[in-house]
Amino acid sequence: MSQDVTYNIKGTSDVPQQTEKAKKAMSDMDKQTAAIGKKFSEAGKDLFLSFLAPVALIHTAISFIGDAIAKARQDAKDAVDFAAGVKVEDLNKSPVDAVTRFMAQKLKVDLRTEEEQTSAKKAKQVVVEEFLMRDPRGMEYYNKNAGINMETGGPAISAFNLAMIKRVQEDIMKMNEADMKKALADEQQKAQDEKNKKEPALFAGDNSTFGVGLSPQMNLLNQQVELQKQANEYLAIIANASGTTSDFTKDTSNGNASKNVYYDTTNVS
Repeated sequence: MSQDVTYNIKGTSDVPQQTEKAKKAMSDMDKQTAAIGKKFSEAGKDLFLSFLAPVALIHTAISFIGDAIAKARQDAKDAVDFAAGVKVEDLNKSPVDAVTRFMAQKLKVDLRTEEEQTSAKKAKQVVVEEFLMRDPRGMEYYNKNAGINMETGGPAISAFNLAMIKRVQEDIMKMNEADMKKALADEQQKAQDEKNKKEPALFAGDNSTFGVGLSPQMNLLNQQVELQKQANEYLAIIANASGTTSDFTKDTSNGNASKNVYYDTTNVS
């Protein structure tokens, strides 16, 4: 009996100590878990950095190469422009010889032609694509020729891809040919009207503003011509009134008209 009591007392009295041991063990486990998590975190960071660093280096290298290529192209363009721009009178004192200058000028023409052809091709594709999507005629054409995607039920080909087809481009050009001719005629007429406003006819009137229109000498000549025309008209009226059919603007006296003597009879006393 005494043994049981001793055991119970001892078991009861050890509870606080056992609890502290358990708390300490849990605390140690938390620390170990945190330490392990930290190691994994640092390992992951190191792993990420070890992966990111080469990628960053690759992007830097690509950027450097791209910049170098762009600079090389620009340097080449500047050199060609310099050689092609040498004036013929400066050839004898220029470091650029005549053959290099000629070839540089030809290269510029060739490159410009290639660029213009590329731009023209791209422009045709863009305007055809926009016509297919915006103009009612183009939309109708697109719906008829795009086909149907059996899976989605939508168009089988996009307007962008359809606009690349040469036959489609030719069809769209024909649709707009009549409108183009009318617009071109209107544009040419407008340009001609503007030109006529800037360049008046020889006897188109007077403009006293200095440097614009007719000069003062031309204005005087214009007035003289108008006065002569009026005088001729008056002489014709007088000749018709007197029954004479001769032209009073011509000398019919064999040169003696200037010898006639005229007397003033308005003051006879």
